[in-house]
Amino acid sequence: MADATAGATADEVTFWDYSRSQTLSRYNGMRLGVRELAELCGVRRAAEAVDVQLPSPDEMAGIHPLALKRPRRWETAIGAAIYAGSGQVAARQEIIKARELLDRLSKADRSALTVPRLLALVPTMVAGFRFSRRSEMFNPESNRYLEGARFLSVLLTDRPALDVEIGLCAHRAGVSDPVLPEHVSPSGSSRMVAFVAALLDNSLARKRTVNVSQQTATDRAAATVNSIVFTRYAAEGRVEHLLRVVDQHADDIRSLLARHDAVSATDFRFTPLDPFSEAVERNMDEVFGADWSGPPAEPLWRGGGTLDRAVEAAKGKMARFMRDEPLDIDRLLRLHKDSEHPSERGVSALRWFDRHQRQPLEVRARYDVAFHHRLALTTLRKDGVGIGMERGWDEYQWLAWSAAYGSPRTAMPLLYARSSTEPASHVSLRSFNLRQFW
Repeated sequence: MADATAGATADEVTFWDYSRSQTLSRYNGMRLGVRELAELCGVRRAAEAVDVQLPSPDEMAGIHPLALKRPRRWETAIGAAIYAGSGQVAARQEIIKARELLDRLSKADRSALTVPRLLALVPTMVAGFRFSRRSEMFNPESNRYLEGARFLSVLLTDRPALDVEIGLCAHRAGVSDPVLPEHVSPSGSSRMVAFVAALLDNSLARKRTVNVSQQTATDRAAATVNSIVFTRYAAEGRVEHLLRVVDQHADDIRSLLARHDAVSATDFRFTPLDPFSEAVERNMDEVFGADWSGPPAEPLWRGGGTLDRAVEAAKGKMARFMRDEPLDIDRLLRLHKDSEHPSERGVSALRWFDRHQRQPLEVRARYDVAFHHRLALTTLRKDGVGIGMERGWDEYQWLAWSAAYGSPRTAMPLLYARSSTEPASHVSLRSFNLRQFW
């Protein structure tokens, strides 16, 4: 096997294992020829004792990148590459989605596809992103092909630099047991980063940077944690414990990115969320006034537009989480001050939470839409791409991004990774998920 280096050439694939088993993770970051990639499929099959038909190394290397010859052999090679990285045995109806992606590329983009580049990028996209022809507008379960084609086109463009934005800003836990895990899942988060590296390390950009944004343990953590979760901790006098868990999550992600940064040709950066949130708040002051409830000063936010539709969609989503009874902030502050670990930042978080809970539904919706709209504008300004890895993906977020790129009918370089609640199985991609690692 070839050694890990600064990135794959046109004749090589940079391999990353983003499977549940991580059977091949020792090969992460290695540059491989197509025949070596085929051999890795055999290594995985032997280790996992999975019944899967695989092409020979010569068959895999001999395909035409656009399937102009021997299309069934091309499909077999795509399926093998999906298996190598994901450990999933894709069904034919899943494999042929690769053809649909290629059909939507420009002639110039298709001409940039060598066999190694094809097998490095397209199977990874099919494995990690769900696509559907029925998603001509918003679909929370899948991505549109026009977004997939634009995203792939960016990866196939020879350019000096490429920036990727990933937000991990929503700390969530189950409603039935609203407690945050003490740590981010090591395997789940490692798979996320390996998947992103599999895409970026094989892109044609000469410098690749992934900005992973996450909330740290400041007062604003009170607004990014699910309100049910925060209320549970506050009612138990454990706000400081919650903030320490948020700190631990940030440390977990920092350490993970540092480990992958040492192997990947892509620069992974941890970015605290507060500076971005502060910029959103300043923009809200400018557009809606000091309390964010006034009529919009910018035409983009006025009635009937895409952002106005996004606000209405956000209100419908958030109304389900609004508290009926007022928050007894004085009682929660006393519980915190009498707790085992009282702290000033705990007091600040409680007061922040109280202010947030008192905001009208319209104001909360405007803020969340503004947040995602600014993230989209940041990506657009950098001519980058966005990868959705947070648990939720709602229509208002999609509309906020669409407003930045023109309209909901315009292709934007944003894809959300697979999410599934089905029991884990190596058969097909239906149960494969990359998002629920929190």
